[in-house]
Amino acid sequence: MLNLKRIIAILILISVIALGLVFWRFFSASKPEELVALLPDDVELALQDLHYTQNEEGRPSWTLDADKAEYLKNSSQVNLEAVSFSYQQSPNFGTIELKAKHGQLDQEQRQVDVWGEVAITTERGYQLFTERLHYDDQSRRLTGEDAIRVTSPQLQLEGIGLQLDIDKGRLLVRKNVRAVLQPAPGRQK
Repeated sequence: MLNLKRIIAILILISVIALGLVFWRFFSASKPEELVALLPDDVELALQDLHYTQNEEGRPSWTLDADKAEYLKNSSQVNLEAVSFSYQQSPNFGTIELKAKHGQLDQEQRQVDVWGEVAITTERGYQLFTERLHYDDQSRRLTGEDAIRVTSPQLQLEGIGLQLDIDKGRLLVRKNVRAVLQPAPGRQK
């Protein structure tokens, strides 16, 4: 019986200490001024869960989402982490969804660079994988110099470097092209 009382007393003591630590941590949280001081010198503004939509003629053209965004001082550049890019108005591919680990948005030039496990999927069933891409909104083109892999139910394509014209639906692979075409389901080989 005495041992049970000691165990209960120890548990109560541990609970009180844990509760005290939680209150101390909550009330000693950093002040906003201290948090701003932790930002790198070239960062003017840092955001979590960025959602940016580019509109044309009153309709969304493309949308950019990122888990983290850092607006650089005296610049139109925004550094991005965990990037998701959606292009809504492609007549040949349907909606284009792009994901990457990192990116940089140039708001003034309307250009986006993405890198780190870049993956694109289209509404029409195409998938593209590479390490780095550049999107220019003026020309509506995606370009890259790294190795690429494109897959669909009828196509397996590999090569180095690409230029994808979103409006015209044209993909140019620059070199070392290797492709395998398969018949559409239901057609004879």
